[in-house]
Amino acid sequence: MEEAYDDLPSQQPEGPVEVEPRKRRRWTKVVGIIVIVLIIALVGYGWSLAATLAKISSQPLSLSGLTTDDTGRTNILILGVGDPGHAGQNLSDTIMVVSLDTKTKRVAQVSIPRDLRVQISGHGANKINAANALGGVALAEQTVSNTLNLPINYYVETNFTGLKEMVDAVGGIDVNVKTRLADPEYPCDNDQYKACGLDIEPGLQHMNGTTALQYARCRKGTCGNDFGRAARQQEIINLVRQKATQWSTVLNPAKLTAITAALRDGLKTDLGSLQMAQLALDWQAAQKN
Repeated sequence: MEEAYDDLPSQQPEGPVEVEPRKRRRWTKVVGIIVIVLIIALVGYGWSLAATLAKISSQPLSLSGLTTDDTGRTNILILGVGDPGHAGQNLSDTIMVVSLDTKTKRVAQVSIPRDLRVQISGHGANKINAANALGGVALAEQTVSNTLNLPINYYVETNFTGLKEMVDAVGGIDVNVKTRLADPEYPCDNDQYKACGLDIEPGLQHMNGTTALQYARCRKGTCGNDFGRAARQQEIINLVRQKATQWSTVLNPAKLTAITAALRDGLKTDLGSLQMAQLALDWQAAQKN
């Protein structure tokens, strides 16, 4: 029996085992489709980003780096205005200067009270937030520059909707609310002439766009005054910037698309695309110093 068993022909194939040609072709086709889809997605996002830059920036194709003043600092004026149709929509109720030292990668942020009475060229003494309404961004830049004795290199202007959409686009932000904020006179979201009030409890809060805007805007009740509001506005801007530059956001196509839409809907600037990228990188580096 043993001899008969040994005499049976071997069932093992000779030489190396090859993957079936059909299976190999199938996987090649799948990989090819994935690559094509990724290329189409990147091209589509690239066109969307280009269209957004063309809409929000007055010089989207600028290839120059950030300009600086005589001390090597780049000074950006940030203006927050109301949505179209909002009462006093062109009044810049948020006025902030972000000053970046391009050599040391350090950032300073200065908020200017909106009711500060200053001289506005051609209009005499007035509240500083009126400069934008009286003469647009150019007059706002000139007025802030004269007030702080500081040259302004660029500006960024956003509105209520832009801020809300940006916070939602990055998936919300975590804010450490130091004290309870209760403002019974805070206007309703759908009727600015009616008071709905707000009440934000202290502690770590995950805020969506609507709550973040309330947190940044409230200035009555326990919210304090314009100084408290200015500090909260700086906090919100920094939290959004940090969230937007995280790898988990940068590598997320859905979040990138939402961020692009938010920028397109609510932001204007004279920063070019390369200047925006440089500012984002330098500002991020400044947080590590």
